Amino acid sequence: MLEKSRGVVVFAFNSHIDYVKLAVNCAKLVKKYLNLPVTLITEEGTFVPNTIFDNVCYIENKETNYKSALDLNNWRNSNRFNAYELSPYHETLLIDSDYLVLDNSLLTFLDTDCDYKLMHSNTTPTTNWDINMGLISIPLVWATVILFKKTSKAKALFDLAGRVQRNYGYYSMLYQFREGNFRNDYAFAIANNLLNGHTPNRMDSFPGSMLTLDKVESIELLNNKLVVREETIAYVLPKQNIHVMNKEYLQSKEFEQLVEQLCA
Repeated sequence: MLEKSRGVVVFAFNSHIDYVKLAVNCAKLVKKYLNLPVTLITEEGTFVPNTIFDNVCYIENKETNYKSALDLNNWRNSNRFNAYELSPYHETLLIDSDYLVLDNSLLTFLDTDCDYKLMHSNTTPTTNWDINMGLISIPLVWATVILFKKTSKAKALFDLAGRVQRNYGYYSMLYQFREGNFRNDYAFAIANNLLNGHTPNRMDSFPGSMLTLDKVESIELLNNKLVVREETIAYVLPKQNIHVMNKEYLQSKEFEQLVEQLCA
């Protein structure tokens, strides 16, 4: 029996942020610490300037996350539910381009007996970000990292997330959250809730918590630790996987130099 294929999938639809640039650096770190192939999913006509990707899948994407097409800061990271059909792997790590893989811990979860795993818990170095989607709604799921295998239950999760996206107004009323802009986090939280009989089941959760850096201005590698500076604070962290919210920093020359140092 042939070994099942494993790989990483990253979506990148450029807007006011060069997400392809973010995805290139993301893929470099994946190759360094996970040694897995990386598939980029991007928009038809997008120039992909780097050969770091093992596969590039071009799709049509006319969606924005905001209602107003006049908003210059439109985000275009919807359609994540297509990852199940588009992934060329039997076992997939679906990660956002702003998620930095700095160790090999995600490999452990690929070896577990599961259909999928979602990230239910999120913290910053100073704050717990475990929140509900609304005041009286269900807990948020962070779609920043999703592990899934080609099983019927995993397919159902992504099919349901697609249904939520197509009927977002209805689900915002049903689950009592502000419709506003579309969030993959909400779509997968609702899909997981529906799939598990409207229960807060965390059997399919990654253990522990995702570490998020919000207003990071710089990250330095020093003695195999991360020295992080934000607007008003600096701290030292063990080298680990991190989610970086500041996209401007991730597009900077300083960050590129950090990636080169990490991958050396």
